[in-house]
Amino acid sequence: MKRILKWSMLSLAVCGLLWACSEEEATPTETANYYIPDGVISTDYAISLNQAWNAKNAAIYSKAGLSKADENQSFWWSLEDLRNYLAYAEQEAKEKGYHMNGVRVYLAAYPEKGNENTLFFAPTGYETAAKASAINMSFFGNDEAIPVDPLNRGEGGNNGYP
Repeated sequence: MKRILKWSMLSLAVCGLLWACSEEEATPTETANYYIPDGVISTDYAISLNQAWNAKNAAIYSKAGLSKADENQSFWWSLEDLRNYLAYAEQEAKEKGYHMNGVRVYLAAYPEKGNENTLFFAPTGYETAAKASAINMSFFGNDEAIPVDPLNRGEGGNNGYP
């Protein structure tokens, strides 16, 4: 009888453990930690913006004796590089007494490469000490560049969107 009771208790414990584990697996352990930011546009609108850019610059290309294939029209960075850069820039800003709250993208050209187009990302924000002593007006979009090296060296492409 004791033996049957032991096996019954053991079986009940195993069933309870399996049930508990299956409940944990059915419950999501991670929740989505993102939101769709302002400024996300549709693919169709992106195509029309790119076509407008091409039309606007066609005369410039023609006057310079270039085709649009001669110029970079897009730039690419890997997600890993972007995430690493943002983490690096935030840490550098913090170490230098700044709060990084955004990134400004600059159009640029390489003089040493015949003025080939490029872009670079420069972090923006404010001094943390200034925030404590004054009202932060960053919602007006006039944050200053902070002393953290910008990100450049994306891969250029001369294809239009998409």
